[in-house]
Amino acid sequence: MIASLILVAVLGTFVLLARIPWFVAAGTMLLPFVRVIVNLMRAAISFLFLKQFLGLARGVTGSFSTANAVPPENSDSETQTTELAMKLDHPTGSMTGTVLGGEFEGCDLDSLSDEDLLKVYRTLREEESKRLLEAYVARHRPHLNETTKEANEQTDGDEMSLKRAADILGVSIDANKEEIIAAHRRLMDRLHPDKGGSSYLAAELNAAKKVMLDAAR
Repeated sequence: MIASLILVAVLGTFVLLARIPWFVAAGTMLLPFVRVIVNLMRAAISFLFLKQFLGLARGVTGSFSTANAVPPENSDSETQTTELAMKLDHPTGSMTGTVLGGEFEGCDLDSLSDEDLLKVYRTLREEESKRLLEAYVARHRPHLNETTKEANEQTDGDEMSLKRAADILGVSIDANKEEIIAAHRRLMDRLHPDKGGSSYLAAELNAAKKVMLDAAR
């Protein structure tokens, strides 16, 4: 820029001294600005090209990001804790799982009876494992939903308390023998394995009946 100003001053001096025609001086003075204009045009063209290219690149990158973030419809999702390995099938929404420790180590959840499945639930120590198994139960064995909630409140290995026994039978803690027996019979009619229930639930009812009758003596 300074060089251009010096050139303009020199040419102006020559014009004033009538050493060169004014139009020659004017054309010469415009040369630096012509170069600047040409360079600006080149930069603008390059910028537009680069902008278009980056726009296309973002589109491609976005497609890859979407593909990575959203699993394909025919894929599976897997997750694992120290106690369970679970798999979710996206097209069907079905879940499968394998026990990784304890009495049923290596067993598939689908192969376990209701009673054994609840035994597994009671032995779980990690909250994440419990949530995974609860999700499996809700999806594939919804009739066990309430039982898993109760099992979560009961410490493994603890004897059944009087309150818990009363809650299972749906009677008061101070119920008499007739009330206890009637409640047990009514529930067994619905929850016995032969009538669509499970052996685990039947065992819980029998245990509750025994605890309540012992307390009623």
